[in-house]
Amino acid sequence: MAPVAAEEDDVPRLQEPLRTVRGRGNEQDSKGRSHCSRSPPASPSSERAQGMKRRRKMTEADHSCEDGEEKVPEKMNEGEEEEEEVSSALSSPLHMPLLPFKFSGYDSDGQEILEPPDMDIVDAYQQRREEFQEKRARQLSLPTLNSSKSLCLSDPKLLDIHEPAKKAVLGAAKFILGLSSSIGGKPLARCSGFLVDWDETRKKGIVMTTSDIICSKSSLDCWSGEDEFCPNAEVYVHLLDDTTVEARLIYSQTHYNLALFEIALETPSELPTFSSRVDRAQHIFMLGRDENLYLRISHGRVLYSNPYLCDRHHYMYVSSAIPEFGLGGLVIDLKGKVVGMTGLIHAFIPSSVILKCLKLWHKFRCIPRPQLGVKLWAIKFLDLPHIEMILRKTHICDGLIVKEVSEGSILEKLGVRIGDIIECLNGERIYDTIQLEELLLELCEGHFDNGNGLNSTLEMAVILFHIRKGAQSIKKLTANVLENGEVVKRGVFFVAGPTCEEIPNLAPLGEGALREEGWAGDSHIPTADGASTSVPLDQVGPDSREEISTQEPLATTGKFLAGKNRLSEGNAGSLYSTGLMSRTCSVLHSLPLNLM
Repeated sequence: MAPVAAEEDDVPRLQEPLRTVRGRGNEQDSKGRSHCSRSPPASPSSERAQGMKRRRKMTEADHSCEDGEEKVPEKMNEGEEEEEEVSSALSSPLHMPLLPFKFSGYDSDGQEILEPPDMDIVDAYQQRREEFQEKRARQLSLPTLNSSKSLCLSDPKLLDIHEPAKKAVLGAAKFILGLSSSIGGKPLARCSGFLVDWDETRKKGIVMTTSDIICSKSSLDCWSGEDEFCPNAEVYVHLLDDTTVEARLIYSQTHYNLALFEIALETPSELPTFSSRVDRAQHIFMLGRDENLYLRISHGRVLYSNPYLCDRHHYMYVSSAIPEFGLGGLVIDLKGKVVGMTGLIHAFIPSSVILKCLKLWHKFRCIPRPQLGVKLWAIKFLDLPHIEMILRKTHICDGLIVKEVSEGSILEKLGVRIGDIIECLNGERIYDTIQLEELLLELCEGHFDNGNGLNSTLEMAVILFHIRKGAQSIKKLTANVLENGEVVKRGVFFVAGPTCEEIPNLAPLGEGALREEGWAGDSHIPTADGASTSVPLDQVGPDSREEISTQEPLATTGKFLAGKNRLSEGNAGSLYSTGLMSRTCSVLHSLPLNLM
């Protein structure tokens, strides 16, 4: 039986050791004196009752020790009680310090006249003020007083969905983790992530986030191939119990902006539930964790929008920006199910793409993708007048418009040009770029199931509409299957000046064009010393014989008469519609403009 706890009116046990040292008489004397200072002396009968109660309590304690229970030493109990008293001590109330101004009377307007305090009091006030601010800061750091900076649910526009949104956000918040990275001790990035798998045997968890966590150099165009990643960056995962664990990169897919990290995790919470689809105009909430592990929330609706030409095809866009540190965080619906992961400031990767990527990684430990070398837009997301015009001219209302064709790509070699329409891929009609990416991932899964791997080729059939010819064709293409980010770049070339044989065939430039180019009025003709002389345009012509300079002639290519700085009869005064006269060089020459 456990020892009986002392009641409030009993003598505290911590005084028991004093009885053995001082004896009964001293105890009774001191007790009698203490009672006398408060109330009249107690009657003998009451003293006998208290003595019997003490003896009964000591007897019960002895019986408990005989039953096998260990008796706690009185001194130890005394120390524990002191610790409990200290830990449960109330904090002093927070009072704001004020300067004591002295009232000395009233002025002529009836206003009080206050004399400033002494400097010693002012110095003491400054010290008290600092102490007040420190204690106030400690108060505001308490969970009950530290309000979140996210106010998205206080938006009046969300009153009709406030309760389901609150329930959904709180239910999904337990999945959101914080991540940070650094290179050589220098901070690199801060974002969010979530658990997608856990190995009970190895006590390891898999955290998914954006590959931007290891991106050391980023470009404005995702298709440029200029992004740089550091797989050896130090990455840490900040758990919800305020502990931090080191993360190990196990896979990164830069095209889909995904990264998987392994962490040590003893007992994880349940994994998030994914929804198979997300609809346009749907209410969504984007969640993330900041550097203090505060939950960051942003609300928006899915837009009817094509991807920006600098963004990948697999993004869906939102009507509002993601929260701070929200990259890699979850996107949920009003039911609390995951519909995507934030990948850009204004866009997210839908759950349909994420699930297919995770399936490929679990099966093949990689996420392959065929390289097409084009940027595409869906017809259905264009403005209605634009859709109607395409329908009227081509009788096509669905498909993908080619916006860019990469130089040397397989589609460019097949004759695909900007403005053409991709209607079907492998017999399946394509409506938007999200559907295209899902189909490409499915084709890669079947391709790998047949024993193929990375750096192999995948054959596909494409139905094209050539807008310039107004004709439809079926093309067989062979695409490379890779896992790195696809690069799409326009073809470029360096412009060279016209040859001597090409210049006489160029059309002459009229006076109106000369005026636009700044050559109306006087013509500045360069001389041999690098200077220029001003000659009226009406004197520069096929019949002009006026000598421009008396200095030695320049080394020419037939444009000036040998031995004289005159304009030749065959070309003097002929400025060409495809060139500009240089004003800085010492030799008159033309710069081609018409590159078409």
